[in-house]
Amino acid sequence: MPASIALPSRRVFAAACGLTLLTAVGCSSSPAGPDSPAPTTTSATQSQYELTGTAGTLLESEDFESRSARLTATGATVYRFVYESTSGVDDSATAVSGVAAVPPGTPPAGGWPIVVYGHGTTGVQADCGPSLYPDLLGLDSTVEAFTELGYVTVLPDYQGLGSGDGTHPYLEPRTAGHNMIDAARAVHNALPETSARWAAVGLSQGGQAAWAANELNSSYGQGLELIASVSLSPPTDLAPLARAARDGTLTTSQKGLLPYLLYGAQQVDPTIDPRDYSGTVAQTNTELLLTCQGTNTATKERAVSEMAPTEFAPRSPEAEQKLFDLIGRYTLPQVRTTVPMFVAYGARDDIVLPQWTADAVRAACAIGDRVVAQEQPEQGHNVSDDAAMQFLAAEFAGASVPSTC
Repeated sequence: MPASIALPSRRVFAAACGLTLLTAVGCSSSPAGPDSPAPTTTSATQSQYELTGTAGTLLESEDFESRSARLTATGATVYRFVYESTSGVDDSATAVSGVAAVPPGTPPAGGWPIVVYGHGTTGVQADCGPSLYPDLLGLDSTVEAFTELGYVTVLPDYQGLGSGDGTHPYLEPRTAGHNMIDAARAVHNALPETSARWAAVGLSQGGQAAWAANELNSSYGQGLELIASVSLSPPTDLAPLARAARDGTLTTSQKGLLPYLLYGAQQVDPTIDPRDYSGTVAQTNTELLLTCQGTNTATKERAVSEMAPTEFAPRSPEAEQKLFDLIGRYTLPQVRTTVPMFVAYGARDDIVLPQWTADAVRAACAIGDRVVAQEQPEQGHNVSDDAAMQFLAAEFAGASVPSTC
């Protein structure tokens, strides 16, 4: 990452690119212009990188030169990098891209602590990776805030997004959890001024990724010291969403989410055909609904508004069961976690309904997790992060916050 390394209370959690924006934009606040070359992806079966089979290996690194004014003003040293991770679908080695920002000045004793931030939904195509954009799709404010707090901030794009390899298995938690852990591992291995102590943090899709990273820590996180995880509005159980699609009770925001979910399901199980769960409007506008560029806002909104209540109802009992069987494997919690987690959700969330998160917290408590849970009565999907930041600071300082279980 640096040239010397050879290659083999402000809001902290940015609301941009959470699930709440799916019906309106693809979460690109600075989309590529009409003359910009489209980022490309590589077949999942043939990597453009020389993979080593060792997760966390740094494969490529460069200075993040085309950065926003906000990123520049932080004084942080920012790198764009590609690292090796592991698919949660078939355990194959993968290449994943991301960004790391190192605060200016002298690191504290023991090195800079690391925060790996999982972003919310940006889309499912290769050009939906935040690292491809000068403002990181609005996440430059997150980097700014964490930098001021003295953390090295790491933003993985997730498998299939950015300039890495393969396709994006949207909301498949093991892949995202691996990507979070390996992002911390790659940065720690590459930068001697960083600590092995780190936290997994995220909003929405990233909240699920942070929760999954905590669950995978004991079996996959060797060489690192996970301090805590923070999950804001995490989609922990997709079965209620599939039932709402079947019953025709999806909210408008949830309708915008379903094309991504079906695409992701197909990447995990190629026998799942999104057309078996999509009505005329969704099938006619597939590319539009999956794009991550922000230039089709009005057209997307119009397409979603034209959808019938049963737009995403499965065509047969067999198709319904196949989808339920697959997403049932995504449900969190799955195993007991090894370190504390903070979970916050809004009572007015119309995407990840509050009862879904409350049920997940209750299940986590039942298996012995140490959970600090907070329902925010006046918030929707984009919740306040004030308590989360206090929790994170306390855990890094060694002052454990009592569980609310």
